Amino acid sequence: MSRLGCLTPFGIGAGIIAVLAVIVAALLGGGSMFSPGPLNSQTRVGVTLGGVASHAAIGGNCAACHTAPWDSQGMAGACLTCHTDIQAQLASPSTLHGALPDGASCLGCHTEHKGEAANLTNTDLTNSFPHEQLGFSLAAHKRMSDGSDFTCADCHTALDQTPRPINAYSFDQATCVSCHVGYQLGFIRQHQADFGDNCLSCHDGADRYSGFDHAALSFPLEGKHIEVSCQLCHARARAPADFKIADSTCLACHKDSDIHQGAYGTDCASCHTPAGWDQVTFDHAKTAFPLTGAHIEATCASCHSAHVYKGTPTSCVSCHAEPQEHLGQFGTDCATCHVTSAWENVIFTHTFPLNHGGRGQIACATCHTNPPPQQYSTYTCYECHSQSSVASEHRKIADYTDCMRCHADGR
Repeated sequence: MSRLGCLTPFGIGAGIIAVLAVIVAALLGGGSMFSPGPLNSQTRVGVTLGGVASHAAIGGNCAACHTAPWDSQGMAGACLTCHTDIQAQLASPSTLHGALPDGASCLGCHTEHKGEAANLTNTDLTNSFPHEQLGFSLAAHKRMSDGSDFTCADCHTALDQTPRPINAYSFDQATCVSCHVGYQLGFIRQHQADFGDNCLSCHDGADRYSGFDHAALSFPLEGKHIEVSCQLCHARARAPADFKIADSTCLACHKDSDIHQGAYGTDCASCHTPAGWDQVTFDHAKTAFPLTGAHIEATCASCHSAHVYKGTPTSCVSCHAEPQEHLGQFGTDCATCHVTSAWENVIFTHTFPLNHGGRGQIACATCHTNPPPQQYSTYTCYECHSQSSVASEHRKIADYTDCMRCHADGR
């Protein structure tokens, strides 16, 4: 029998009845018989889009989303017809959907027909989403502190709420704190006290402050400065620009402890080092009184009492009381006889040879026998030469008591 023989009036009638039954069922069921699964029933409290509160309300109306093939806008256009808030986002690259390279392609991230409570957003796209375009990079937020992968809902906690609010992708910075205190409690609490709670004012997710190298700046941290907390110098910093305006002068931090009271200007580094306030490197050789000999070992305070430096007397007698044996006989210019290596090292040049008489250098008291204060201003020769012998040899000289007038060289 040929195939045409099958097209009997009965067969044709049965086929027509079957087609009509399908059409009637489709009309009565609103297309639900062709649905691969129920639509999501999550609602936005107090919000209706396209006249409905959830996708489930249009579950029997396939055409509400599945447009005709000849519709140039396609299914994505139908989505945007209802989701007018997304239309507004697409116009701005700083918004969630505007940051996407193809934000109008809804099916790239959103799925349906997976059940009434299924997630409408494919959160597996976390690593591919250009989050940095929204002002916060996920470069340093790949995994949680326990090693698990980040999901959108870890930071955008409203995504886990049912019903989901219309601003489910908004972000509360308290989430930063609640996450980080779990493994950085001490640091976070101190960080909040120092710099406040607006994390995003400084942090962009690229972790730019971790391992921050202060040595790369014009003010490297050395010595005691290494131990100083950031907040002490950056007390009012609440944004990156605030850190750049910190005053790096010494007096900005140490003015209250300046024992000089500004007498020596603001260039503290010309004398002091970060190793410690008492570690002074002042070059005394550049002053009118360079330190030599035993003066090098003297402490600053031994000459500069009460931390007074300018105007300090430089005369010897201002520090060294006049020796008992001098008592005003030789003035105050001690350097004419003494050197700084030691007080006993005398460089006085005697006008009369001290080896007079061939007995070697004789003691001062041999000639200078008078008690102070005239001890060295007067002399006598009678300790060695008897007065009677001198008188007999100088009978023809009227005043022979001034021996040095004739015997200046000892002869």
